[in-house]
Amino acid sequence: MKNLFANDNPRLRFARLDAAACRGLAPASQYEGGFERALGVVWFGAPPTDCSPQMAEVPFMSVPMPLLQMDGTGTGELWLGGAVSATKEFEGIRYRADGDVLFGTLTIGGEDSHLAVDSQSVYERMFRLLDQAGYPHLWRTWNFLSDIHGNDQGLERYRQFNVGRQAAYDARQQMVESTAPAACALGMRDGGFCVGFLAGRVAPILLENPRQVSAYHYPDTYGPRSPTFSRATLIPLVDSFLLLISGTASIVGHESRHIGNVRAQTRETLANISEIVAQANDQLSAARANDRLTQGPGFMLADLQLRVYVRHPEDADAVRRELGVCLGAGPGERQVRELNVCFVQADVCRQELLVEIEASGWVPRTHGDQEAR
Repeated sequence: MKNLFANDNPRLRFARLDAAACRGLAPASQYEGGFERALGVVWFGAPPTDCSPQMAEVPFMSVPMPLLQMDGTGTGELWLGGAVSATKEFEGIRYRADGDVLFGTLTIGGEDSHLAVDSQSVYERMFRLLDQAGYPHLWRTWNFLSDIHGNDQGLERYRQFNVGRQAAYDARQQMVESTAPAACALGMRDGGFCVGFLAGRVAPILLENPRQVSAYHYPDTYGPRSPTFSRATLIPLVDSFLLLISGTASIVGHESRHIGNVRAQTRETLANISEIVAQANDQLSAARANDRLTQGPGFMLADLQLRVYVRHPEDADAVRRELGVCLGAGPGERQVRELNVCFVQADVCRQELLVEIEASGWVPRTHGDQEAR
């Protein structure tokens, strides 16, 4: 996977991280400043062993989900900022910040825990940290739950998670329509409850998808409390715009589509993401015009970094081929890798859904503004 930020090097960026770099066997300089500027890592697959002292200090969310790549090794998404602080801890959350952005991570509980209680506790801790540290705007959360479809006191664990998350928002007296971040919630075989998050001092632009009912307005068919997230967030940074697209699946309105057909679900998912990208570009143009900035390039789906969660490992090849066709890269493994795609085995939040895709990307704040940065 290419480093999306290798050429333009904006203040906040992300890069692919491999186990060799974690162990200090590859030069950290390839990450534009080394691990001294690392805010945190979201890692999938086998965790790296014998991390270098620098890497061991970075907030590190290790998610026990198998990678479905050809080599099967672990890989991480490394978030880099400006002059980052030392790693700190707050009520079990490990975090770093750089004056503009904060990255945090926390893992608690187990399969026998009450997820409504755990998720409310985690989100309340998160909110207390953001208030204390001065980063009031939650941009993105990653939620990974063991046994997501299991029974938890008479209710599916995913639905219990939604109950607890919304209770934390209720206690904070926050309107989800104006504060809900981009998010995902996926199931893993074990590992308790893993949460990672990005927050900042600037308010994000919250995006919805006209093809879908907003998740926080789902009917109670899907549980006593609706999911609390926006379809995407667009963050206006000093030198760039960052787009964070939530986990997206084959849902139109609020109903799952193409039951049992993973390729059709992949196409529908990409149609939803394409619409979100269009919404982001509309907001991007408006923001540039409002700030009297030069209108530059917008977001392109094929340029985004995609993480593809596949329920059944045997479906990965079909999803890979469909991505290649839909995004114009061709069906081969090499071509799809050039699209910045990472495949992970995970349980999607609805049992009938076979694939979910999240995406991240950035564009410069203005066209040709490298000199200004």
